[in-house]
Parts: sequence; C-alpha cells; structure tokens
Amino acid sequence: MSTAENWLRSRVGKVPPSLLECMVKALPQEASGTPEALVDGALHLYDQVVRGSGGREDALPLLAADALFTHAFEAQATFAPDQIDDLVARCERRLGELLP
Repeated sequence: MSTAENWLRSRVGKVPPSLLECMVKALPQEASGTPEALVDGALHLYDQVVRGSGGREDALPLLAADALFTHAFEAQATFAPDQIDDLVARCERRLGELLP
C-alpha cells in the first residue's frame, strides 16, 4: 500500500466501497509525494471522464476525481501549506492539458 493510499484511507471515513476502490485504483504506483499522487489520480480520472460518453457510467469516476482533488489540497495543507499556491498553479496547467 502506497503512502498516498494509506493517507487517503485514514481520512475518508465511511464512503461507499465502490467510491473508495475507484479512488485507490486511480492512484499511481509511484509519485513524488502524497499531494502529487492524489492529483495524479484525480487527473487520471478526469481524463477518463473527458473521454467518456457523458453518461451515468462517468458519474463514479467524476465523483472520485473530485474527492481525490479535494484530498490533494488537504494533504498539501497538512504537509507544506506554504506550497499550496504552487500546487494550484500545477493543477491549473495540468487540467488545461486535458481539454481538447
């Protein structure tokens, strides 16, 4: 279990198992830190949604992506709050790259 997965599991509380599974499966095997791993997982899921059909099957990945993104900022605030602006800038750039 990765550091990011451990951190995430310790914070999510009671969530539907399918949501937690979707979030955990999206996390990369390796990342430079917990906030980055959570962002990477969120962006992976957002990419799936962007490429999806726009139907109900995209709802769970979208919800999981939003949750991972939220937790990424919580992790950044926990580990290095002075770097939140840097995380915002990286996320804005990477989100922009997802759109055609």
